[in-house]
Amino acid sequence: MKTLRTLPAAVTSIAVASPAQMPADRACIQPLGVKRLLLACLLSVCLFLASPVPSQAGELAAAWPTLAHPRESRIDEVGGQIRINGTPMRIVRVQATLPVDALASHYRQVLGQPHAESRAGGAQVLAQGRSNFFITVTLQQLPDGGSEALVAVADSHGARAAAGRPLGLDIPAGTTLLSDMESTDGGIASRQFVLANAHSLRVNLDRLSATLARRGLHPESPPVTGKDGALLQHFGGTSGQAQLVLLRHENQTHAVLTLLSRQP
Repeated sequence: MKTLRTLPAAVTSIAVASPAQMPADRACIQPLGVKRLLLACLLSVCLFLASPVPSQAGELAAAWPTLAHPRESRIDEVGGQIRINGTPMRIVRVQATLPVDALASHYRQVLGQPHAESRAGGAQVLAQGRSNFFITVTLQQLPDGGSEALVAVADSHGARAAAGRPLGLDIPAGTTLLSDMESTDGGIASRQFVLANAHSLRVNLDRLSATLARRGLHPESPPVTGKDGALLQHFGGTSGQAQLVLLRHENQTHAVLTLLSRQP
């Protein structure tokens, strides 16, 4: 069984770039809170990697499965084309006026049997394998009395095709890759790495800045020191834009590096 390390709460609360918000004249990173989104994505990948690998017969012709959502709910596609740790995914956020128990009942009926149920991080999770795909529905109650579902579909064929591909990023020695999230939306490609190592904030800043410089991305201003001593550095260049957030916690540094670039 393959496993994926869980992201610390301090890291999952960090903002992620929204490519659709990039203006026409230049790349612009604008934060979007994604704690629940990362939980759903990473949980989906973990369960997917732990599930039996389907046969390859006919997998190229398999269509992405879709689920029927409750009437009068708000439905938002998240991030266009997404990859989490190399696994192609499609994610939909559903906001409903129903209480979470009623929303869970709806998706139980839509999924049918067999499906699995569990709880993770305070959320209720329904999971099911279909052909070459793995579906997870992560449900949470909202403060206004409504509820939210994050419906994630992972593609096993695409994951095997991406296995062993290079990271494409020089990272400091002794660094663990916690998450690699890609999306393409509106002609803008976004990729976010979450890294962890024992090096200081300054060492990480210097080494990752050097890596970005080789890509033609350079600091736009001095780094900003934020809450709890976190460092925030913006980079820009003709190839796009980047944002680096560094935090130190329990003798570990966590780095969240987001890259934005235009697609030809």
